[in-house]
Amino acid sequence: MIRLLLAVLGVALAALLGLCALWLLGEFVSGIGQVLVAAAALMIGVLRFMLVAGVLGGLTYVLASAWARPGR
Repeated sequence: MIRLLLAVLGVALAALLGLCALWLLGEFVSGIGQVLVAAAALMIGVLRFMLVAGVLGGLTYVLASAWARPGR
């Protein structure tokens, strides 16, 4: 009877260990997903900044060249 109880306890502990490992893997994958989403949001912000800076820089160049003295 003791051997049966130890076997059942071993199976229960193995199942619990498997569930803990699965939970830990889920937490790890969720953390990676959060990092990727944050990086994507940062890159979108940088892209928006670069687009606005490029448009404003080009507009400044065009307006500055429109008022430049001819012959230069």
